[in-house]
Amino acid sequence: MDTGNASVENGYLVLSGVTKDFGTFRALSDISFDIGEGEFICFLGPSGCGKTTLLRCVAGLETQTEGSIHMSGEDISWLPPSRRDFGIVFQSYALFPNLNVTDNVAYGLVNKKMASADMAARVTELLGLVGLASHADKYPGQLSGGEQQRVALVRALATSPGLLLLDEPLSALDAKVRAHLRREIRGIQDRLGVTTIMVTHDQEEAQTMADRIFVMNGGRIEQIGSPGEIYDEPATPFVADFIGVMNFLPVTVGDSTTVNCGDLQLQCDAGGFAAGANISCAVRPEDVLLDDVGDGTRDGTGDGTGNLIETTISDIEYLGSFVRLYLKNPILGDAEIRADVRKDLARDRGVAVNQALRIRIPAESIRLYQTGD
Repeated sequence: MDTGNASVENGYLVLSGVTKDFGTFRALSDISFDIGEGEFICFLGPSGCGKTTLLRCVAGLETQTEGSIHMSGEDISWLPPSRRDFGIVFQSYALFPNLNVTDNVAYGLVNKKMASADMAARVTELLGLVGLASHADKYPGQLSGGEQQRVALVRALATSPGLLLLDEPLSALDAKVRAHLRREIRGIQDRLGVTTIMVTHDQEEAQTMADRIFVMNGGRIEQIGSPGEIYDEPATPFVADFIGVMNFLPVTVGDSTTVNCGDLQLQCDAGGFAAGANISCAVRPEDVLLDDVGDGTRDGTGDGTGNLIETTISDIEYLGSFVRLYLKNPILGDAEIRADVRKDLARDRGVAVNQALRIRIPAESIRLYQTGD
C-alpha cells in the first residue's frame, strides 16, 4: 500500500501521524504524507472516508488528536486558522450576499489594510483572470452558480496565500459547468503556481485535475500516486473498484502462471501467491477483447490465443463512444464480466442480448489481490 513518506525537510506541507478522534469515533488514523510546493493534490474517496476532516485539520478548522503539521518548515500544528497561510473555497461558495463582487474579492485585502489603489488593482487583475471584470458591480444573487464559484476562487487567492484549499468546490454545479470550471481552476493554479489541495468524491475530477491523488477509505490513505498510477496500478481492491470500473472474479491459484475459476483456467503472473490460495482476479472492461475480429488491437479485438472464454451477452449499455456488454458464463455462476467495446465495432458485430460471444482476457491485463485485502 503506497501512502508516501512524510519528510519535513523535503515537503512544503508535511503531515506526520495525524489522527483525529470525535469521542470514540476515529475519523483519521495515522495520516502521514508530504506535498511539494506548487503541486495540485486531490483527496479522493467516498462520503465519510475522512477527506474533509483531513482538509479541515490542515486549515486549523479542526484540531488533530495526535500528530503534527508543518508548512514551509514551520510547525503549524496548533496555530489557529487566522495564523495559517491559506485561502479556502467551499462547496456553498460562502459569498457575502450584501457585498458586490468587487467587495467580496477585496474582503481579505481590507483586513490586511492594503492601500486602496493596490487593492483596486489586485481585484481588477483577479476578476480579469476569471473573465468577470464586467460583473464587478453585481451582487452574488445576480450571478450564476459557476460565476459565484469563480468569485469565491479569486477571493481565496486575493491575499496570495501559500496554500489553496478547495472543499468539493464543483459538486453543486451541473455537469457542463463542472467540466469547464475544472479546466479553468487547473489553468489558474498552473499560472499562479499555488500549492493546492482539493477534496472530491468525483474520480473524474481527480483524474483530470490532480498531479497526485490521495485515495482515502475509512480514515486512512489507501494509495498515493499520479492519476495514471492510480488507474493502471491500483494497490488494493478498494482502489481498483473505486477508480474506474473493474471486473472481479474469485479464483484459486494453480501455479505461478495460472489461476482457476471453477473449470476455467486463466494464464497470468501469479508468482506472488501460494498454490491453492483463494484470491481475487481483476480486469478492466476496456481490457476484455473480442476474440474473432482479427486486427489484434487493444480497442476491442484479439489474436485468438490464450484466456478464451465463451460467453453470452446478458445486457447492453450504450455509453456514448463505447458500448458496455454484460457477459455471462455458467462457470462464473452469478458473476458477470463487463466488456467495453468501441461503438463502431459493436455496430459492425451487430451485438444483441442473448448473442454468443467469445472473449479473450490478456494475461498482462489481469491483476490479482488477496481476498479481503
